[in-house]
Amino acid sequence: MFLVLIETSGNQNYIFSTNKLKENIGASELTYRAGTSWVVEAVEQVRGASESIHEVGRWVEEAIAIDSSISANELRKKLLDIEGWNKPIEAEDSKVEIIVATSGKALLLTKDKDIAKSIIRYVTHKATRFAPGLDICGVIHEFEWGTGLGKAVRDVHKEHEKHRFQKPSVDLRFLRLPVIDECTTSGLPASYLDTKTNDEKSVTRSAVSKNKRRYGEIGRKRIENLLKQYDKNFNFVRSIRALNEEDFEENLQQEASSNKLDWLAVIHADGNGLGEIFLNFHKYIKSQDDRVYTNALREFSIALDICTEKAFIEALTAFPKNSKGLIPIVPLILGGDDLSVVCDGRSALEFTQRFLSNFEIETQNLQSVENRKITIIKEAANSAFGVQRLSACAGVTIIKPHFRFSIAYELSEKLMKSAKKVKEIVKDKPGDKGKAYPCSALDFHVLYDSSNVDLDLIRAKLREDSGKTKLYSRPYVITPITNLQEATGLDWVKVHQWELLQTRVKVLKAKDENDNNRRKLPNSQIHSLREALFLGREVAEARYSLIRERYLKEGIDKLEFEENPSYLFCQEDNSETYITGLLDAIEAAEFIKLNEEQVDDKA
Repeated sequence: MFLVLIETSGNQNYIFSTNKLKENIGASELTYRAGTSWVVEAVEQVRGASESIHEVGRWVEEAIAIDSSISANELRKKLLDIEGWNKPIEAEDSKVEIIVATSGKALLLTKDKDIAKSIIRYVTHKATRFAPGLDICGVIHEFEWGTGLGKAVRDVHKEHEKHRFQKPSVDLRFLRLPVIDECTTSGLPASYLDTKTNDEKSVTRSAVSKNKRRYGEIGRKRIENLLKQYDKNFNFVRSIRALNEEDFEENLQQEASSNKLDWLAVIHADGNGLGEIFLNFHKYIKSQDDRVYTNALREFSIALDICTEKAFIEALTAFPKNSKGLIPIVPLILGGDDLSVVCDGRSALEFTQRFLSNFEIETQNLQSVENRKITIIKEAANSAFGVQRLSACAGVTIIKPHFRFSIAYELSEKLMKSAKKVKEIVKDKPGDKGKAYPCSALDFHVLYDSSNVDLDLIRAKLREDSGKTKLYSRPYVITPITNLQEATGLDWVKVHQWELLQTRVKVLKAKDENDNNRRKLPNSQIHSLREALFLGREVAEARYSLIRERYLKEGIDKLEFEENPSYLFCQEDNSETYITGLLDAIEAAEFIKLNEEQVDDKA
């Protein structure tokens, strides 16, 4: 028996290598197809071949590459059709069985090595021709069926890593002589002249940019179909086209110029501990039977996709709709446990908070495909973490519209990794022996100055008193503390709750009852406290104590921690470091809406 793994690498660099939204969306669509529709095509090709099996994949027709597409629902139905389309590999007439087929990754079983080679040949040939620049690699691992598919899955991933680093970089595909012109957007060697531009000027394009743009509209339509699947009466495509004005249709120019966004956000979210679950899946289903393992892994992958989609759809309510049902967000990556979007910066934090909360809720629910109930996520999560849910973390970078998406995404990814600090603190048991307990968190940064986008340097400037004082409380825990009672690190969680940030923002934005144009806490006093923060903890506390009694009725004490009343700072659990939430609240005030503001927007 042979196990086949086809997986893309460097997806973020491929998707965000240019600052053109249409190319970002097209690159995401190509990455998605590499692990889904192209794999399905390859399987159908080898099933239809007989003596000419070795010819499969040697030539790919362009019509098939562009026109053929498979929706998420169709794909799931095919994968779960174990009595028809996706028969078990043990069946006498079965040549290949798909275990996993998701964005950028596919895992298959074959009886014959030539079939395995043909599938890899087909997918990689298609990627080379229609997705130049996409780093994709396929490996084959031989094993004996019935002796432990879980070990074979771990081994094939190790082989993939080895071969991925041994093969030449994709950059070597685009060497050029000095006389070759440069692509306008990617900087790669130009391969054709694009005359279909709005300003009627010819633009040089590389093969990479050409194909990304070619699939941009296809990618938008796929997400549109996802909205229709969930009966949502809104659209997120055109409301954010000010990001890429060359895509505006003539009749939308006026709308675009009048509705330009002053802040954008790049958000990246990723599940916690999912890689560990996939690689050690046999431990969590408590079965050594290869057939049980195969079916369970397939269902887990499908259910995870559904949970992410539903969490994303439900979180869209964070954005205000206009009269046409348009909301300002464009998803770039939506698959597995990954989410990357570009959206209106003013609603980004609320959207991210809702997505993470909904992701936890969805993983606790049953998922269904064609009335077939899937319970594997709850079962695997309970076995892995002792709780019937999964969690995720996110990074949010809020930027001005002219800033490069690619750099903003890199910062979002670092912020997401910063949020994953919760995995080291919130555990099921104290000490190093404890396993991470499902806990969602987010970290954010508002980028006013584009001269410095390194998170370590940014945070270093927010440390005083020889590093013993942090002028921030980020990251913030989204999971309700009532759902963490069985975990360790609760003292740390109590001073990093999302609700604390919301409360502080509410205090800062509260209006004077007698004058709606003034705030209860004067801006001058808040700015004075902000300046004092950068003079050290003792100076800030002294300045705070001077005004605290005067503004108690206005709720200034809400800026404090319950664990250390009367002070702006609080010492973190098991640490000599002091933190404060004031600066976070000041920065987030513009991007967190209060209930009454949301009501005004809907009106």
